[in-house]
Amino acid sequence: MTTACILFMVRAPRLGLVKTRLARDVGEQAALALYQAFLADMLDSLAECGADVTLWVTPGQDAQAVHTLFGGKLRAFPQPEGDLGARMDYAFRWAFAQGYQSAAALGSDLPQLSPKGARDLARLTRSEPCLIGPCPDGGYWTIGFQAYRYLPEVFANMPWSAPDLLERTMALLTPLEPAVLPSLADIDTLDDLKRLMETCPAGLAQRTLAVAGDIA
Repeated sequence: MTTACILFMVRAPRLGLVKTRLARDVGEQAALALYQAFLADMLDSLAECGADVTLWVTPGQDAQAVHTLFGGKLRAFPQPEGDLGARMDYAFRWAFAQGYQSAAALGSDLPQLSPKGARDLARLTRSEPCLIGPCPDGGYWTIGFQAYRYLPEVFANMPWSAPDLLERTMALLTPLEPAVLPSLADIDTLDDLKRLMETCPAGLAQRTLAVAGDIA
């Protein structure tokens, strides 16, 4: 066990349950194929990041199936009931109860996350009291804490998916002087996907770009 844990928050890749906004434009089957590619690309980047990676799965009853889907190499746990904040709080509390000195939660629709970005995330998770990675839409793609500086208030009564989520979260984190990672855009819409296809650095998101090319 390393001292740091990445809490990879994923949806079980099931038809009709993933990337529903994107599915309105590309269809449910294509959205599922894209989401499966997102996960594969991200897991490639996380493979040598320097932190333990655990999968946190919703719906929770699919945790074992997701564990098997990825070859049984990563531990998979069910996300509990509740909003996203409650589910992330649960995962952080689990990590610290296991003895990890630090942890970061990570979204699962960031196929452009590079191996270097994953290593930087793990490094800052170990070294900084807290961290956050902004998204251009006003949310964030990752948030992390050292165990001794954990601040569960950032997960309570927050406007998930609202454009002021980052602002409200930063208001709570500012006293901890959080490390701020580079901004990454999550892929929620067809416009997001097209932007990724136009701007993704060479060598990244190869599975996602291949699926997107077939759709386009």
